[in-house]
Amino acid sequence: MAIGQPASTMVGFYKQAQSKLPATISLPSHWLKSYEDLVTKNATSVGQIESALRSLTYLIPGRFHEAELASETLHTSTLLLSLYHTSLLRRHFPSPSPPSPQTRYTSFYTARSRLYSNSAILLQTIQYTELLCEMFFKRRGGEKARWRLVVVLELIKAICRTAMFWVTGRRMVIEGLGTGERPVIPEQQQTPEDQQQQEKESSSASGTIAGASDQETTVQEERSKEWSMPRTGMKLPVLPTQGGESITDFLSKRVISADDIKVASQLVRKISSYQGQLAEMMWIARPVVYALAMQRLQGAAGSNRRSYDWRPWVLGFGMEVAARELGKKAVRERTVGGWRGMTGLEKEELTRRGWGMAWWGMRGAFYENITKSWIQGFADKLKGKPLLDIVGGIVEDYGYLWDEYYFSTSTM
Repeated sequence: MAIGQPASTMVGFYKQAQSKLPATISLPSHWLKSYEDLVTKNATSVGQIESALRSLTYLIPGRFHEAELASETLHTSTLLLSLYHTSLLRRHFPSPSPPSPQTRYTSFYTARSRLYSNSAILLQTIQYTELLCEMFFKRRGGEKARWRLVVVLELIKAICRTAMFWVTGRRMVIEGLGTGERPVIPEQQQTPEDQQQQEKESSSASGTIAGASDQETTVQEERSKEWSMPRTGMKLPVLPTQGGESITDFLSKRVISADDIKVASQLVRKISSYQGQLAEMMWIARPVVYALAMQRLQGAAGSNRRSYDWRPWVLGFGMEVAARELGKKAVRERTVGGWRGMTGLEKEELTRRGWGMAWWGMRGAFYENITKSWIQGFADKLKGKPLLDIVGGIVEDYGYLWDEYYFSTSTM
């Protein structure tokens, strides 16, 4: 009996634990559901908190040169949470306005191809976390570990972009997850307590009745100005008056462009020429080549001289310029109408890449030999001046990030 009793006790404990196991496993899903309900019911407040946190991390980039890891952790967490909240709110509150061409295009391939979807998600996640990872690896493993991480991350991003390039049928790489902008949240339903409070406020503020009647009169006057068509009875809206929106803006909101009626896959044309495909692959490979050149220079030269060498900068900048010129040549030769024959989304992407080339002034030898002295001189001139001194301090804090970390000026 002494031996059988512990055995029966263990069997009882096992059955009890087995009966509670499904409830224990389902706890995380309940917590996630509760969190989603909290976000959807308080979407406006959540958006304000996200905006405040992002503004805080933008204003204190240097963080006393010691707490940058904690600040970047906060910034990265805010970005990832904002991305999750946007996708969550778009599921619960579909946007009444039509999506942008970029959202239509990326959503089409995200839903069509699992490889494209996974590549886009991985690419976006790396872009949000790369600077934080670089800070962590530099603090834990030094310069060699940091540059090894930089090369690996750039290689993974290049693989993701290459997969997106081939899945779309050799089209220009348009980054994005297809979530689009955060939708406009409708007004939340009021509780009885809120209605009672509003009734008290409205009864105490009797002067607002006159203002409301004036507003109703104004609305009725505007409606009376609408012209009704004699045959169909349809009403034409009133054109904007002086001081309001311009007639061009008024009409542009009611005009359907060619991109609005195109199939999502036709918003970006296939690159048929070898020159155009080579240009796109050069653009994809450029960050990997530049990172490898910087890593090799870091191992060959001393830490005090590695950033002053012009060879990696010339190599990376030359590849980007060559890719851009090859792409322009392919457009002139293979696209009917040249630049005018390109779609709006293609023009927008090329313009974005063109502005991204300005960041080469903040990288490598160009920054160390030219731009750095200009920025330091600008910050020194602002010192000791009211309010402008704060701007100078922020510029110096960002200078610390530009000096120490590769991904602080990365655009891809």
